[in-house]
Amino acid sequence: MDAITISPELEKLHAEIESLRKDFLRLYTQKDELINIERDDLEVKYTKLIGQQQYENFSLEVEVRALKMKVELAQAALNRGQQPKLLDIEEEVNRQLKQYYDQLRAQAEIIEAAQAAQTVDPYDLTEMHDLFRLLVKRLHPDLHPDLPENMKDLFIQGQTAYRTFNIPLLREIIMRLDIEDDSKDFLHKGEESLQQIRDRLRDQVDSLKDDIDIIESSFPFNMRTNILDEDWVKAQQESMRAEHEQLEALRQKYADRLSLITDM
Repeated sequence: MDAITISPELEKLHAEIESLRKDFLRLYTQKDELINIERDDLEVKYTKLIGQQQYENFSLEVEVRALKMKVELAQAALNRGQQPKLLDIEEEVNRQLKQYYDQLRAQAEIIEAAQAAQTVDPYDLTEMHDLFRLLVKRLHPDLHPDLPENMKDLFIQGQTAYRTFNIPLLREIIMRLDIEDDSKDFLHKGEESLQQIRDRLRDQVDSLKDDIDIIESSFPFNMRTNILDEDWVKAQQESMRAEHEQLEALRQKYADRLSLITDM
């Protein structure tokens, strides 16, 4: 049987496609790991090292604002010759500081979510990474546009297993796979079809690069270097402790003044 002869143009297309497939696989898994694994890990670290104290300081700052405002409103009432109405003052303070209280609730939810985030054993994490990479290589629709519907469903199941850290299910899905890498099929495609595949993969790779750039520039990834810098963390913690002491002194000052005014 005569060997299949491939023109230099087709050989070049085959090489470009194979290179793009590898780039897509690398970038897709990188993006998914950033969103579904590293983000949680960094948020947990940030919350433990910085975020919790930031929240406590902000909460104390809001309390100081509220007490200061109550003192001013109570004093204004006395200046008018009126007895301060504490319930009315409380309602007015809550109204004016609503935005701050909303921010406090939002920060509390973020901290609670970070504290509840699952931690994964490093060995399990390595296995999950390898299994997911294999899943993407074999079943991702952008790499396999002619994939049957049942295999697309299997890919979705695999994504869910990966994002919920369900390693047993991910292992089972990989074991059920009985498809071959379709890169061999390129030999049977014409130049025009290969050009379409190359262009589609090129667009997908460019899109993934843009997505990763956006992710890397957002929180908590834009704080990654600082979070992992022990000297920076120590400096921030010392600064926040000093701020907390100052805020606590102000809180006590306004609380004492409010008590004095309302006892008149």
